[in-house]
Amino acid sequence: MRLRLFALSIMTISILSAGLDTTPFKPTLQLEGDLSIDRMREQNIHVVQKAVEGLNQNLPIEIDKSTKLVKVEGEGARLIYTFEIKTAPKSDKELIEEGRTKVAPRVKKGLCHSADRFLQAGIDITYIYKNSATGNTILELNVTKKDCPNLK
Repeated sequence: MRLRLFALSIMTISILSAGLDTTPFKPTLQLEGDLSIDRMREQNIHVVQKAVEGLNQNLPIEIDKSTKLVKVEGEGARLIYTFEIKTAPKSDKELIEEGRTKVAPRVKKGLCHSADRFLQAGIDITYIYKNSATGNTILELNVTKKDCPNLK
């Protein structure tokens, strides 16, 4: 289950972000100081809004027989992906513990690699996994550039 969540998370972010044009966030623009901090924040918010609009047109997306991406939202410069998971026979309590200790570190590592363009640009990512039967959140994972040691 945890390995499947990890693989699906990485696959989903890769698939969904592949078609987005993030060229305004070339490192040379940021490093040379051509953009003010306020201008970069505005651009990030705009990119998040456009990504949300585009991604939600194709939702829900069934990732596999037990996982579905149901919603993508934007909150400032944060992309929020909400997944529903068919979790039987495990309880929410078991899944919360497994998610915290085993799944979250692997998903975070994968996002640092697969979503590096968003993170490098200052766009944070949140993954929320909900039990489709109960509606309860079983894992909420927030990833920022600071969480990724390979990003400068």
